[in-house]
Amino acid sequence: MTAPRKRAGKADEDVRTTRVRRGVRATAAAVTGVAAVGALAAVAVLGDQWAQSWTGAEQQAVAAGTRTVGVQPADATLVCPTPVALPDGADVGDQQFDATPVPTTSGLGALVLGDAEDGARTTALGGKDPEALTTGEAAAAWQGGVDATRVLRATPVADEPFRAAGTLGSVTTQGDLRGLGAGVCTAPSTSQWLVGGSTEVGSTATLTVQNPSEQPATVALDVYGPGGPVALGGQGTFTVAPHEQVTTRLESVAPEQDRLAVNVRAAGARVNASLQTQAIDGLLPAGVDLLTAGASPRESLAVGAVQSRGEAVDDPHAPRLRLLAPGEQGGTARVTVYGPSGPVVLRGADEVELEPGVVTDVPLGGLPEGWYTMVVDADVPVVGAARTDQPGRQPDDAVVDGTPYDVAWSAAQQVRRSDGAGPAGQLAVPGGVRAGLTLAAAPDDRGPDVDPEGTAGVTVKVYDASGDEIGSEDVELTAGVTTPVALEDVAAEGTVPAGVSVDRADGGSGDLAVTWAAVLRADDGTDDSGTLLAAVAPTAAVTTPGAVEVRTVDAG
Repeated sequence: MTAPRKRAGKADEDVRTTRVRRGVRATAAAVTGVAAVGALAAVAVLGDQWAQSWTGAEQQAVAAGTRTVGVQPADATLVCPTPVALPDGADVGDQQFDATPVPTTSGLGALVLGDAEDGARTTALGGKDPEALTTGEAAAAWQGGVDATRVLRATPVADEPFRAAGTLGSVTTQGDLRGLGAGVCTAPSTSQWLVGGSTEVGSTATLTVQNPSEQPATVALDVYGPGGPVALGGQGTFTVAPHEQVTTRLESVAPEQDRLAVNVRAAGARVNASLQTQAIDGLLPAGVDLLTAGASPRESLAVGAVQSRGEAVDDPHAPRLRLLAPGEQGGTARVTVYGPSGPVVLRGADEVELEPGVVTDVPLGGLPEGWYTMVVDADVPVVGAARTDQPGRQPDDAVVDGTPYDVAWSAAQQVRRSDGAGPAGQLAVPGGVRAGLTLAAAPDDRGPDVDPEGTAGVTVKVYDASGDEIGSEDVELTAGVTTPVALEDVAAEGTVPAGVSVDRADGGSGDLAVTWAAVLRADDGTDDSGTLLAAVAPTAAVTTPGAVEVRTVDAG
């Protein structure tokens, strides 16, 4: 016979309840701590994009009952674009009209500034074949040839600006791929926007999505064209395995789109995306480039490194600005143009009506010759980029007459409000190309009736592949003026730039935000110099916190 159970008294119940609550608190604290560390990693990788998702009210809500816990930052990763290559099946000509009569040469430049330079390295996408950066007196740097995707890894220092950058460049002097395709290495993200390119006849747009993580990623594509969002069906979703990449020919899933913008969304793991654009005009090469992610949708954007050769308003090779309002509401965008002599008014293009989901090109013909910076202010979030066409000439032994062109797509950047001195960004330079900067100081108030006033000082520093500083120059920027700076003029004679940093300097006057981009040039083997062109945006410095706030959750 079983003895009856003794009924628990109140003291026993209190003991068990206390134990349960303690277990719940411990579990909740552990979960919160894991979430906090994940949040820290997101800040290190995504910067202001992640921070903006937290409202002031949410921050105040979690502040109550929180405590500070120190954490060691994990490795940060920048994934570089895949080198330019002819798409499978595209080389169908005979020997006389070979699409690839010469090989493509690809190189990578990497730069890490500050204390994070210790242990900086490049690896293959799967983490193999590590190549340590050379640590010099001022930086860690690297330049070398590559034939596959490379990843730049470095460990941020807590509470210090993390300053790392990488740039891949591919040069082809003849054939369908004639051009300089260049793109910066970017941090993995759950959402990336690529603006530029076309899938009309004669054009290809090859999208590559890379997964550098240990987990598989489910990727969904949103493609926008001149008629609005493009229906992709089941072809717009796929899985990318860990340490692998997937390539998609957009002309097969979204054909006959003469204007493109692509949003790559990921779940399960963060990914990187790049878009190789290539075109031919009959038998003439019409340019190649590598597009990497620009600024996420926002109401203010800046696009630098836009060149005008003084083309007429109706010239099809005049520069153009591409904009998209991807939300459900259309709006109006105001375009402010800063040129070599100050602001320029583009009649009929200073205000642009944007339909929701429709990719719009704004022609920039009629501008005087020189370098320009475009600042876009809209009443709805937008994404954008600008295109520059660069003419060249055929080799003397060419069997086809005409003018070949190369193209340079410049991705839009966030317009940062004036904040005085502080890091403004850095950029690596691949070997075999020449680099220059276009810098502009934009006023916080960009109203149509406001004349920009004041100056802003910046310091441009140039580094070589051994990590040594090889030149420095203080540049005073006049409000509303785009100022070009050639790195070879800053660097010491006989040295080769491998990276550059731009920092705000003390002094200046007025509320001005500095924005800049880089222009890369290469020769095509003819007597014309620098006819292969690319434009890339810098990588912003991101401060990695050394502590996070955690809170205990009482589920009892």
